Amino acid sequence: MKLIRAKFDGFRLLNGVELVFSTDRERNITVIRAANESGKTTMLHALQWCLFGDDALPSSYNLFSMDLSLGETSKTCVEIDYEIEGKRGMQRYKIIRSLIENVGTQMHGKSDAQLYEITLNGTKEIPNVEAYLAAHMPSELREVFFTDGDRALSFIEGKKTEQQKRVKKAIEQLMGLPMLEKAVSHIKASESDLRSKADEASGNQELHAIRVELEKLDTEIPAISQQLETLKDQITHLNELHAKANSDLEEALKRGNREEIARELARVRKHKAAAEGRIKTAESSQAGLLSNKTFARELLRDKMKAAGQILDVLRQKGQIPNKTIPILEDRLRHSDCICGESLDKNTQDGMRRRKYIEKLIEDSKDADALRSKVSDLYFEGRDLFQENPAQWLKAYAEAFKTRNLEQRVYGDLCSEEANLEVRLAKVQDDDVQRAREMRDTYQKQLQECISEVSKYDVSLKGKIARKVEKSKLFDVLSKKEKKGRKYALELQVARDIKSVFEGTLDLMKTREVQSVSSLMNEYFLQMIGADPENALIQKAAIDSDFRIVVHGRNNRVMDPSLDLNGASRRALTIAFVLALTEVSGVEAPNVIDTPLGMMSGFVKTAVVKVASEASDQLILFLTHDEIKGCEDILDEKAGRVMTVTNPVHYPKILKNDPGTSEAKALLCQCDHRNFCKLCERRESARQPVVAEVGNV
Repeated sequence: MKLIRAKFDGFRLLNGVELVFSTDRERNITVIRAANESGKTTMLHALQWCLFGDDALPSSYNLFSMDLSLGETSKTCVEIDYEIEGKRGMQRYKIIRSLIENVGTQMHGKSDAQLYEITLNGTKEIPNVEAYLAAHMPSELREVFFTDGDRALSFIEGKKTEQQKRVKKAIEQLMGLPMLEKAVSHIKASESDLRSKADEASGNQELHAIRVELEKLDTEIPAISQQLETLKDQITHLNELHAKANSDLEEALKRGNREEIARELARVRKHKAAAEGRIKTAESSQAGLLSNKTFARELLRDKMKAAGQILDVLRQKGQIPNKTIPILEDRLRHSDCICGESLDKNTQDGMRRRKYIEKLIEDSKDADALRSKVSDLYFEGRDLFQENPAQWLKAYAEAFKTRNLEQRVYGDLCSEEANLEVRLAKVQDDDVQRAREMRDTYQKQLQECISEVSKYDVSLKGKIARKVEKSKLFDVLSKKEKKGRKYALELQVARDIKSVFEGTLDLMKTREVQSVSSLMNEYFLQMIGADPENALIQKAAIDSDFRIVVHGRNNRVMDPSLDLNGASRRALTIAFVLALTEVSGVEAPNVIDTPLGMMSGFVKTAVVKVASEASDQLILFLTHDEIKGCEDILDEKAGRVMTVTNPVHYPKILKNDPGTSEAKALLCQCDHRNFCKLCERRESARQPVVAEVGNV
C-alpha cells in the first residue's frame, strides 16, 4: 500500500488541510514540518482513524475542534487516497470516514466509512468496507506502520513483561503467525472429530477408551502450556521486583552513616569476584604443569639419562637397529652361505648347514623382539634422553606461589565481607528492614515459581509423550477395524497437514525472528555510527524471550531503557520497526511522528538515510529542530515537503499575524529550508515580540 493524498475536515486542529504524499521510489520521503502543538500527532491519529476505524484512537479521544462549544454539532471527515498492487496491477482506492456528534456527548457514536475503487471509467463503491480494508491493511499492523516516536519506546522501556508482549505481538502479527495458529487449531478440531467418527464406527471399547484419553490430553496440554507461559511472565516480573527491592536495599544502606559501609561492601565484593577468577586461572596453570611432558622428563631426568647412555652403547655395537633375522632369512633364499659354504638342499652338507641357520633364526626371535622394542625406544624417545635445563621445577614453584597468594587474598576478602555484612545486619533502620523483607519475599516467590515451572514442564513433556504413544495405538487399532479404516486414513492425512503447519509455525518463530534481530542490529549500528572494533555498543538483538537487548564491550548485556541515551533508544525502536516491516515482506508506508527527538548530528542524518533506504514510502512528521542538520539528506531523498502552522502561536512564536486566531492548522508549501510570511518563526524566546512583515 502507498498513500497518495489525505484530506482532513473537522478533526480537532485539522480543518480543510490536504496532504499530498510522495510516491517516487527514489525520493520516497514525505516531510510534514510542524512545531509542537501544530497537529503532527493529530494527523497521525487521523490517518489511523480513517484506515482502521474507531478502535485505532486512544480511549476518551475527542475528534471535535476546541473552538466548538458544548452542544454544538461536530462534523468530522477524513479522506485518504491510496494504491495497492492487486491482481490487475496497481489499483487505486478512496476511503472516506466520517462522524457527526454533539460536543460534550459522553458516549461517542460509531463512525461511518465508504470505500471506492477509482478506475479510468470512474469510481465504484465497495461494500463490506471494514473487511476490505482489513485485507489491504490489517488492523494488527497499525502500531508498526504508524509509529508515534514516544509510544514506540514501549518496545524497550517499561516493565520487562510488557516489553516482551509488545515485541512478540508485533512480530507475530506482522508475520501472520495468528493465521497459522488458527489453521493448526482448526486441524486439531478436525483431528478430534475424525477420532470420534472412527470410534463410533468401530464400536471397539479399547479404541473408545483411548479416544477419551486423547481428548482429555488435548484439553490438558494447552492448559499446561498456558500456565507455563503465565509462570514465565511472573518470573520475569518477579525478577524486576527483586532487582528493584535489592536496589532499594542498597540505597537504604547508603543513607546517613551507612553509606561508607555500603560502599566498602561493594568494593570488597568486586575484588572478591576478581580474586575468584584469578584463583581459577592459577589452579588451571598449576594443573597444566602436572600433566605435560616436561613434568615427566623432569621427574625421570636421571633414569632417562642412564637409559639414553645404554641405548647409545647398543647403537655403537650395531645392535640397534637389529638386522640378524632378516640377514639369515635372506641367506636361506640363496645356494651358498655368507662364508662361502654351500647351502644346497640336495647335498647332505648343504642341508645340515640350512638346518643350523633355521635353528639360529628360531633362537634369535625372542632376542630380536626385544631388540626391536629397544630400537623403537631409541629412535622415538631421543628427545627424552637429551640433556635439558631444569625449567619445570622453577615454573611449578612460581605457579604454586601464585595460587597460595591468591587464596590468601580471597580468604582475607571473605573475612572482610563477612565482617561488613555483620555490621550492616546490626544497623537498625525501618527502611532497610522493609527493603530486606521485600527482597527476601520476592526471592522466595521466585524460587516457588521456578519450582512450579519445573513441575509443569515435566508434566507437559510427559503428557505430550503420552499423547504420541496413544495416537499411534489409536491408529493401529482403528486400521484393524474395517469400519474405522477410512477414518484412520483421513486422520493420518489431517495429522500430516498439522505437522506441516506446526513446522512452519516453529520455523517462523525461530528463523524469522532471527532475521528480524539480525536486520535490526544492522540498521541500529548504522544509525548510531558504531565502529565494530571500538564502539561501546557492539550489538542489538531480540532474545529467545522476545526482549530487545543490547550488548556492549566484552559481550556485556545492557538494559536499553537504562544504559542507552535517548537518541540511541529512539534509533533502536525505529531500527526494530524497519527490520520487522522488511522481513515481513508487507508493502506499506512507514509513518513516523517525531522520530528524531533527542537526536543530533550524525545519528539524525543516519536514521533518516537508513529509514529511507529500508522503506517503500516514508512519511515523517518533524519539528524544526529535528530537521536541523538533516537538510542535505532531505534535499536528496524528500519528494514532498510541507509546513503546518498553528495560528495561536502568534505573536510570541510566529513572527507575522496569520490573519486568524482559530485553533486550526494552516498549511503552506514551504520546504525544510524555507519560510514564508505564514510560517516564519522566532528562533528563541529572547527575540523581541514585534510584528515583522516580509518574506524570507
